[in-house]
Amino acid sequence: MRLLFFYVFFVWLKASLATNILGNETHVIALLQFKESISNDPYGVLSSWNTSSHFCNWHGITCSIKHQRVQQLSLQQCQLHGTISPYIGNLSFLRTLNLASNSFYGEIPGR
Repeated sequence: MRLLFFYVFFVWLKASLATNILGNETHVIALLQFKESISNDPYGVLSSWNTSSHFCNWHGITCSIKHQRVQQLSLQQCQLHGTISPYIGNLSFLRTLNLASNSFYGEIPGR
């Protein structure tokens, strides 16, 4: 009985970790693609956006506590120039997008 419990627990843990890793990878890719679409970042606000730290610690990012997914992207008044990457649509938990006082051009990607 004890062996069955540990087996079930291990399978559950493995599935749970895989879901978190895959979900987080999607958010990392979406954010790095967003960064790549920026042609000018005069204040260097996106310099923290790299794989050396968790994306929830990047400038302008607020994540949900439970799922560690991007809920808010706030980069207002950063004087960024570029396009809004269509990858932003992959931030499935995103609730707030604040890009006021920047210079973006092109279409706003939809889901």
